[in-house]
Amino acid sequence: MSSKLQTKDVVSLFLPKRLEAATIPGGEVNHDAYGVVPGPAWCLWAVDGATALAPAGEDELQAFVKCVNEEIGKHVADPRVPLRRAMAAAAGAVLADFSGFPRQPWERPSCSVALARLDGKHLEYFVLGDAAVVADTPDGVRVFSGKEGIARLDRIAVQEKTRLQLEKGMSSREARAAIQPTLRKHRAMMNTPEGYWIFNGDPEACLHAVCGSVDVPPGGRVVAATDGFIRLVDTLAVFPDWGDLLSVLKRSSLQDLLRLLREAEDRDPECLAHPRFWIYDDATAVYLEF
Repeated sequence: MSSKLQTKDVVSLFLPKRLEAATIPGGEVNHDAYGVVPGPAWCLWAVDGATALAPAGEDELQAFVKCVNEEIGKHVADPRVPLRRAMAAAAGAVLADFSGFPRQPWERPSCSVALARLDGKHLEYFVLGDAAVVADTPDGVRVFSGKEGIARLDRIAVQEKTRLQLEKGMSSREARAAIQPTLRKHRAMMNTPEGYWIFNGDPEACLHAVCGSVDVPPGGRVVAATDGFIRLVDTLAVFPDWGDLLSVLKRSSLQDLLRLLREAEDRDPECLAHPRFWIYDDATAVYLEF
């Protein structure tokens, strides 16, 4: 998605030079979402629903991601309200819709959120989970992500999966199914100090989000992306770093990058050269030049 913006509609708007978004599913259903809210400060975000660990959870996850995406749009537009507070309010609204179901801890739907608010001079960011906001700053390209806890647990699970492939001769799909107990154990640790922090409708989790604000230079760039898109840099190494990716994006589209992503994934169908859970993942990014 790209947009041409007309100054005659809203005089007070900060108008970006380029706005683009793209998403691609990793399977039959895309559990990513994204949004943009224009204003004196533009908000852009990407949402990544955590893969359901029981078949019955797929429909609920889809409804959960849709609800989260809508509530973000309702709560983040006012630049006077800090993003942490706005997202805590959004979480409370989501919790009201999804708290009434008895379940095991690992069954609760959850998602990563990467959110940026930009007025052309300053960037405010909020990240919960392993999504990321990437931006030009006076100190160079910076990456804001809350992936530390998730990445630690994922490394353990991916190592177990890879070991089963190499030692037991399992396919990637078979090994992924075999590590389900480990994944459920890790998922039950969501929003705990020994586990990881993620958006699941608990307002208190927002206290542990990666939040802050930075100055941004004229002509800078901001990306909000899910981990499926982030693979281009940190898993598949299609680009050596985010600076290189952003340089290519200056003269390319997000769809071009998604094609590069799928080509790289196709070259490693058993996920051994670049260990990961699935050959494909939902991948989403929102890109703004200012």
